[in-house]
Amino acid sequence: MNDPDAANGKVSDTFPLLTDDERSAAAHAEMMEKYEERLAEQRRSSIAAGRRKGGIVGAGMAGAMLAVAEIYEGPPKEDAPVTVEASSDPIDLDTDGVEVTVGEVDVAAPPLERLDPIVTNTRKPPQV
Repeated sequence: MNDPDAANGKVSDTFPLLTDDERSAAAHAEMMEKYEERLAEQRRSSIAAGRRKGGIVGAGMAGAMLAVAEIYEGPPKEDAPVTVEASSDPIDLDTDGVEVTVGEVDVAAPPLERLDPIVTNTRKPPQV
């Protein structure tokens, strides 16, 4: 395979090699497009069901309810999910306490002693 474009990081002019971020963005865009198509189909189906059940008035009410729902919910947010990975398990402060060095200062807090829950019976016994 002696393709001169392959040395430049491209398979051809129309199909460049994508980085992981570009693949992720393309997959997200494709997922959003399918979601929008499903949402549009659900809306058409709701309006058609309203028309079958209530005629023109039913279709109008179904469309009005969809419009009110869209106004109430606002536009869809296009936030990508955030993933954070930790290098270790979190510290259990209740059982282990904490010891931290900040600059040249050592800070330590021992674990707290376990206390019994404070619960009172405020319910009256049923009267028969």
